[in-house]
Amino acid sequence: MPLRIAITAEPIPSHVSALDYVIGPALDQGHHVTLFAPLMLRLEARRRGVEYHRAGTDWTCDPAVQREASGIWKEQGNAPFNRHVFGRLWPDRAEAKARDLITAWTRARPDLVIAECSDLGAHLAAAVLDLPVFAADNGLGPVLLDLWDTDVAPALTPLYEQYGQGAPVLPPLLIPAPVHWFYGAPPSTAHAVRRTVAPFRTVLPRRLERTPSSRPLVYVSLGTLTTRMSGLRDVIGSAYREIMAALPAVGCDAIVSAGDLAGDLAGTDPRITVVDHVPQPALLHRADLFVTHGGRASLLDAVQGATPVLGMGVLADQPHNTAAFARQGIGRALDLTATRAEIADAVTALLGSPRHTAAMTAARTELSKLPPLDLAHLGVTGRVPAHRW
Repeated sequence: MPLRIAITAEPIPSHVSALDYVIGPALDQGHHVTLFAPLMLRLEARRRGVEYHRAGTDWTCDPAVQREASGIWKEQGNAPFNRHVFGRLWPDRAEAKARDLITAWTRARPDLVIAECSDLGAHLAAAVLDLPVFAADNGLGPVLLDLWDTDVAPALTPLYEQYGQGAPVLPPLLIPAPVHWFYGAPPSTAHAVRRTVAPFRTVLPRRLERTPSSRPLVYVSLGTLTTRMSGLRDVIGSAYREIMAALPAVGCDAIVSAGDLAGDLAGTDPRITVVDHVPQPALLHRADLFVTHGGRASLLDAVQGATPVLGMGVLADQPHNTAAFARQGIGRALDLTATRAEIADAVTALLGSPRHTAAMTAARTELSKLPPLDLAHLGVTGRVPAHRW
């Protein structure tokens, strides 16, 4: 029986891509899917052929919010940054998102909510309306669980009490990877499911197709969010320049995807192509090495492409993710402040390492054996209402 599924996302550019593993299978199974998200993500819904409904605001674009968060990361480090962002900012914005969703879902009740794990307002709205809900892990699941008792739940409790709810609880998690890859103590309610990506992200533009070359191809991307944050642009720009300075000594070709910084990074080396964006999954099926910030979706793109990674984690879950991959032997991790000599040594070692390539191939096999998302298996049933959103 087809379901009316509400999927929610918060205002981070890459976060809808991180939800493709629930959007794609839901569409393939014939369900009606609507993305409830801030306006910045409307195009992402259109690209995936799902209905869109505006909910929440583009609050991450607020320059004051970005300056404060960037300042904490620069001056105090990643742990205080996580407490500030996920223990304060996200709970502070939950009420506005919950209010929008309660209004929309009261008017047209979905059969199921699949909310980003960090979309705290969606979790509350589902609880208020007694809707079945799963939290789709976008990579921030381990961070939220680590901070839940000390920061997140205390910050949410007054809001939950305002709506007559009990203690805040993170909904059951859907995780697009073997749970042990990222969780030291797996949550009891976690469901590992097969990862899929949107079809349009699997096609490489002709302008990036390579002519035959004996040189390996290195793909570099440090993510989309930090290049848009004024307080972090200088740090990320310096890291990109150090990486680009290291690559000529390696004897490789390179594609550098640098978002809003692309225009500032143009170089003279013909072997290095700088672009603002690429369909990453498509490119990683062709690349020999991925230098990455270590976002969860990026790392899983690398696994599906069997491309070893050099992780240079920036913030939030990223340093933890790159360290986890290094421990599993499917990549190496460097600090974001690594020198060009350190980067060149690491790139050279990874390109010449059959061990890392074999480990990544084994990881791809493990990832592919996960069961596909099956809503009936999760106990979700229902009938599509006759009206539209």
